[in-house]
Amino acid sequence: MTTQPSLSDCRAVIYGAALGSRGGTGVYLSRLLAGFAELDAPGIRVTVRGGLMSPRDALSMDRIAGGFAKAVDEFLLSPRAASSARGAPVHLPAFSGRPPSGSPVVLTLHDLAFMAHPAWFPLLKGLYYRLHFPRVARRADLVMADSSFTAGEAVRFLDLSPSRLRVVPLSPGRKLRGSASRARARFCGGAPYVLSVSTVEPRKNIPALIEAWRGVAAVRPELRLLVVGRWGWGPRSTRELLEKTPGVEWVGALDEDGLADAYAGAELLVYPSLYEGFGLPPLEAAQAGIPSVLGPAGALKEIYSESGARFCGAAPDSIRDALLETLETPADPEALREFAGRFSDQGMARAAANIYTEVAG
Repeated sequence: MTTQPSLSDCRAVIYGAALGSRGGTGVYLSRLLAGFAELDAPGIRVTVRGGLMSPRDALSMDRIAGGFAKAVDEFLLSPRAASSARGAPVHLPAFSGRPPSGSPVVLTLHDLAFMAHPAWFPLLKGLYYRLHFPRVARRADLVMADSSFTAGEAVRFLDLSPSRLRVVPLSPGRKLRGSASRARARFCGGAPYVLSVSTVEPRKNIPALIEAWRGVAAVRPELRLLVVGRWGWGPRSTRELLEKTPGVEWVGALDEDGLADAYAGAELLVYPSLYEGFGLPPLEAAQAGIPSVLGPAGALKEIYSESGARFCGAAPDSIRDALLETLETPADPEALREFAGRFSDQGMARAAANIYTEVAG
């Protein structure tokens, strides 16, 4: 049962519309709110359908629809609800929305790919991002960046002062018990597989991965490539590669339990991304004790250099060689889990709470 909490002790209001997102912003917000719920943090409120509720209650609600309904929530319903919180700091977790006037604003900045590589985005989507998001960022009192790399990009592209930036790493979420046997029964016809997890869009470098996989399959024909992730955007040829390349199985998005199984049954994760703000799948893989081959994105090198991950270049030959070498190298699952244990929902929530206090003065 949800409750309408008192506003007399409100420390911060978090916009909740991104809970309906199937991408990284929805995952981020869910884990942030889970951290606050685990801490039983007082005074944290979440906007949901024009009302305010606790993080625990917000997580229990049906997910808010995306598209037009999400825009209405972020630009009309959430500002109206937040304005009732008597000037408490407002947190925009998805780099969009309209804060109410008179409230201190905290923004989470996940990445600036749309500024660094505009050609990777559809014309109208990229134009909207470039026109709206910088204005929101400049309005914020403090900006939470997922990594030092992303903080540097904010200085470079948005001309933000480093004094307004705070780095708050992401979380792999709660530990899920995946089943390798269940995964082998469900995916790739029972064959051993290498896993790729991401929304399919140009910066994820999927065509190069598919080309690399042809070389891997020539050496290790027993292996399959399992691609998990919804279609985002990109050329039709990328979709055709995913659907028609022998030895590649694209299953779209999975729920939490299905994804946990996919990690548990994998030989390793391959994530050849060209640009990231953080990159969650390698952290989720590490939590499952699964090694990773990672692309040349700057944030990946920053976050995962101490994890034992192997890095590759953007080209298919580099990805192929890194995959084959990693497949021949014994992994240390406990060391990977120890690395992932440095990140948590509670740690992320504590850091955010400190920033709310800072911006409130």
